[in-house]
Amino acid sequence: MDINEFKSRLKDGKLEGIYIFAGEEEYLIRHYLSSLRSALNIEPAFAVFNNPVFDGDEVDFSAISEAIKAPPMMSDYKLVEWRHADFDSMGEKELSLLEALIEEAEDYPYSIIAFTSEGEKLDFGTQKKPSKFVSRFGKRLNLLRFEKSTDNQLYSWLKKHFDARGVSVTLDTVRALVFRSGHSMNVLYTEVEKLTALALARGRDYVTVDDVNEVSASTPESETFALSNAITERNKQKAYAALEELKIRRVDPGAVMGMVARTYDELLSVAMLLEEGKNLSDIESLLKMNPYKVKIHAAAAKRYSAKRLADITNELARVDAGSKFGGVSGYTAIEIFISKSI
Repeated sequence: MDINEFKSRLKDGKLEGIYIFAGEEEYLIRHYLSSLRSALNIEPAFAVFNNPVFDGDEVDFSAISEAIKAPPMMSDYKLVEWRHADFDSMGEKELSLLEALIEEAEDYPYSIIAFTSEGEKLDFGTQKKPSKFVSRFGKRLNLLRFEKSTDNQLYSWLKKHFDARGVSVTLDTVRALVFRSGHSMNVLYTEVEKLTALALARGRDYVTVDDVNEVSASTPESETFALSNAITERNKQKAYAALEELKIRRVDPGAVMGMVARTYDELLSVAMLLEEGKNLSDIESLLKMNPYKVKIHAAAAKRYSAKRLADITNELARVDAGSKFGGVSGYTAIEIFISKSI
């Protein structure tokens, strides 16, 4: 089932059976589960009867079975929820119990059952090769998958939420917000509230990039961007300045080391492909890297050479191993590495 079909059912009131809301985007899982609850007109005063909620990785199918049998109170429907189910950990016994629940639910059409399965607790496989779970249950359950949103989807979503609060934003502003605060809708929703309050408190009906940089929560990825740039430019002075800023902001040195390793790994991959005679378009396709980043990394690879980058990545592995087994660690290890590598 896709989202549009689900929305159509909500609108038409054609709701029945068992729904599973699964995937990485927890905000959307909660949002659409709430939409289902609203469509069924679950009154808060009768929620104890009409909306029993269970929780946990391991599903107690007997508890759900008992819950669906009792008729709703002062309502046409009841919604039985099980949150955070781990379907990938189910063995044949549990899967057989799920099959039995599907058949039993048909005898109680006034009871709608909804599971949530956040993160990587339900493997969907691919469209060409569905997982065993999807192959077995795809046509018997209402499966809704919520993957991480793309940047463009997030930009549109953010603009809609700012607009709803009477505050305008430019594309540059929402880009800056996603870059600074990351891709989690949970986090971004909080940032929208914060930035809206800031703008209105200052007598404005718009949010700027400067507002984002001033008050929005930052991720290690955004904090380390300046250091990544210094590495690609092979500019030691900029690298030390970026490191000093990261120290002041108390960014975890482990996250910084991870970014440094990722940057050099990408540079080495680009450099090796260039040596093989691949053009930028080929590299973009092979590495699934956006064109701008490929261009920047290709220029950086020429500053280093593939051999030099291979030596650097080997040295980085040695530094990382040493820091974990009693050697120099933290920012000191990073500073020493940069002094030798850039």
